[in-house]
Amino acid sequence: MTLHTRISTPYCFPQMSIPTRVIQAVRPQASLGVIGGAAVVAATFAATPFLLPDVAKRMAIDIGSTGLLSTAQVGSFALASFLAGRLFHPRRRLHYGSLGLVALATVGSALSTTFPILVATRIVAGLGMGTITWIAWADATRFAKGMGDVAAVAPLTAAIASPLIGLLIEVGSYPWVFGALATLALGATLLPVDFGELPRIGRNVSGSRSNRVLLTSLLILSVGGSSVFIFSGATAQSVQGLSAVTVSWALSLNAIAGVVATRRHARTGSAWFWFVGTATAALAVGAVTSSMVFFVAMALWGFAFWMAVPAVFRLLTERSYHPSERMGDAQAAMAVGRVFGPIVGGLALGAGQFTRLSIVGSAVILVAALLVGVVERHRMSARSAEDAE
Repeated sequence: MTLHTRISTPYCFPQMSIPTRVIQAVRPQASLGVIGGAAVVAATFAATPFLLPDVAKRMAIDIGSTGLLSTAQVGSFALASFLAGRLFHPRRRLHYGSLGLVALATVGSALSTTFPILVATRIVAGLGMGTITWIAWADATRFAKGMGDVAAVAPLTAAIASPLIGLLIEVGSYPWVFGALATLALGATLLPVDFGELPRIGRNVSGSRSNRVLLTSLLILSVGGSSVFIFSGATAQSVQGLSAVTVSWALSLNAIAGVVATRRHARTGSAWFWFVGTATAALAVGAVTSSMVFFVAMALWGFAFWMAVPAVFRLLTERSYHPSERMGDAQAAMAVGRVFGPIVGGLALGAGQFTRLSIVGSAVILVAALLVGVVERHRMSARSAEDAE
């Protein structure tokens, strides 16, 4: 049996305006329920940079310590992403049950009055979110444009949600945000789902060593990226002096740039380049005291990140028994990175050392870029040798 399963993903569109790209991004091939579930997860992650400063203020704890909130949530997310494909087949009951679990846990978050209880509710929510995400990415492999469609959900949702979340934080507090997220999760249970025929992965995965390197690179990317991004709200307020609402517009710009990126197709062998672009943006966010540079850096980050990640996903499918084989593993790897990212970020941040935070995060992402570049070079050399024969 060959380990190579190639997917044709011909979504290199001609030049078009950003509004046209955004409209195109909301016309997916997947069912509305799958897209809705992915949007719930995306909105929850988009809220984190806004939640941490507010939780720190209202619960009177250090901003670095609030990273534990994200660590707990993505830790259980990683566990669910990794195990779901090995234990379950995608089913309507599993999808709706996971959404219900997220909604219930998020209501608990809104009602939490102590930090330990808040952390516990996010652990429960992460389990449901991880399962929902695995279902969405596994389902994406059924369609030619599936990966681009599902990838577009996160930045498109963030573009819409960030200004609203910023406003909720400005006029209310973190319980308001959690209440809105719980309502969104409940609303997603009303949308229809259709998974087609998706296999349970079990233990039947290819032995590709380069795929393991790629999964490691995704983990490292998430460590470096999340270490900076999770504190981007605090960075903008402390370094650039921006308000929560202004920060929300910068994050919205980040998301819109990401939507545009998901409608494009990175050239073969160029994933490493987009990793470097992400590292450059992470460095600029905290190292340059200019609000304009912050906005430009956030836009570059969104575009480069969403050019890089789907490109690596496609590299994973090239050396898999079937397309959905490594999707749960990839999401779990990135989630594990987001577990350690806030820890690394909190240590680098210390007592407001935002420049040091950006330098550390950028350096970590460059390590991931190097690994991806090695794999791309190896595979291109292997293809050249095969063609020569």
